[in-house]
Amino acid sequence: MALRYGSSGSTTGLSGCASSSGLASDCDERMDVAKLRKLHPAASCQLSPSGSMLDLTIPFSHAASLLRRVFSEAWLLLRLAARLFSYLGLGWKWSVQLLRLELYAILLLPGFIQMIVFYVLSPRVQRSIVYGSKPRQRLDLYYPPAALAPGGTRLRDLDHTAQFPVVIYVTGGAWTIGYKAWGALLARRLSDQGVLVACLDYRNFPQGDALDMLEDVNTGIAWVLGACPGLGGDPGCVTLVGQSAGGHLAGLALIKQAQQALTGCPTLGASPAWAPSALHAFVGVSAALDLVALAEHLHRRGLYKDLLDRVMSLTTNGNGDGYNGRHVGYVTVTANGCSESGGGSGVGLAGAAEEVDSAAEEPPVAKVGTSHDASGCRGRAKPAYAALSPLEAARRLPPGAARLLPPVLLIHGTADKTVPAEGSARLGEALQSAGLPPSRCRVVLVPGKTHTAFLLEDPMRGGRDILTDSVLGAVEGRGAGPWEGNGGGHWPGQQGPGAPFAGGKGAQEGQGDVHIYGTLCPGFLCDLAGWVCPF
Repeated sequence: MALRYGSSGSTTGLSGCASSSGLASDCDERMDVAKLRKLHPAASCQLSPSGSMLDLTIPFSHAASLLRRVFSEAWLLLRLAARLFSYLGLGWKWSVQLLRLELYAILLLPGFIQMIVFYVLSPRVQRSIVYGSKPRQRLDLYYPPAALAPGGTRLRDLDHTAQFPVVIYVTGGAWTIGYKAWGALLARRLSDQGVLVACLDYRNFPQGDALDMLEDVNTGIAWVLGACPGLGGDPGCVTLVGQSAGGHLAGLALIKQAQQALTGCPTLGASPAWAPSALHAFVGVSAALDLVALAEHLHRRGLYKDLLDRVMSLTTNGNGDGYNGRHVGYVTVTANGCSESGGGSGVGLAGAAEEVDSAAEEPPVAKVGTSHDASGCRGRAKPAYAALSPLEAARRLPPGAARLLPPVLLIHGTADKTVPAEGSARLGEALQSAGLPPSRCRVVLVPGKTHTAFLLEDPMRGGRDILTDSVLGAVEGRGAGPWEGNGGGHWPGQQGPGAPFAGGKGAQEGQGDVHIYGTLCPGFLCDLAGWVCPF
């Protein structure tokens, strides 16, 4: 049986006694409480000895328990899908995009089948480990081959002597269809090279809004940072990677944590707290970093603004002032500091923020901690793109906060039709302006690459994997990995495409190894998939 831990590091139960949907039946098996208290949460995380398909989530003593869980989660998914479609309406744009997505998946099916087999059957994959008590607060762990016991059918006993570098990966999915298994291909490639990969799951809309997603991501990052020694990971080499919507959430969480660590004031989007300086690097891949500009662009692409407004909503004070009415809850924060106030309920994401309106003459006040409506923009909830944008958060970083950030690498394709590459370039400029040295902040714009090319089409085609090599470069301290000294794109003011991350292991060692991978899907199918891809 597999032992799982909650967000605070305390043990929560066997193989996920906290259900992924909150509606699943309780576990039929329990561990003695006295035994649980003897276990050290960070150093004694015991994983299931095999990666059996039967250990996907929760052990059941009989078929009735399994059927109850299947039907309860199927009913939950049906209700959430119905709500999501009610927000989308009958617009022709998203309907066409949905058909293109289905065709895209069919064309890449040969590769997907191989990845499903690996994900379900490989003993190197530990699925659905609970990292918190909220719905979908689970993660998958991908172990390197060296973590297997002799015979290769199960994991060996891992302790502090196994020090694998760690990657925390936050997958994309337009804040609506994300899932931890979407990172299986990248995680497999990275784990093949000796990296322990944790793929986080998080609530999607309409099960949660942006604040819920941020809470999940922060909880997952904090859990991995605390538990990685007991998992066999190196706590001094943890790299955060986010793609698309996952890049938005990971990037915003990182910037907000740096602000909170410097000021000591609770900050919106930074709960629970973790140390940004504990990260070895951050890599954003085709990340949604400029929400203000992105909202209208996505509306034209078929992700209607009415839906995105609901995802990116914050509670207001009800005075008609919008979010800039500065009432979002429990702790009062001003531009001059923070002080306590008794105004909120403290539910939901219990953080606080200062979101400064540049036109305001007096220091604005923010209150954070009241409940927010994940069904979107009802009552006092209003769209708050600026408050939830990594770019705007970077522009508002207080002096000195950027010094707490790890090295940053932003990779983006110039042919990205879903999330324009300008957002990554602007964030790079904003971070440098905030004080992050150019040697620790790289933007690589790759000509001709689309939103999904790094993640799916190119890796499935075989040969060199740009994304895997770039992430490995960040893990090993080689900056932009395959783009190091290779003429990679950069924005005005950059010291040049060859500037490595400062101080990292191997920073002056050049490109490192070049890895060539086998083909998962015929090249012509990958080309067709890239052509029909809606992203």
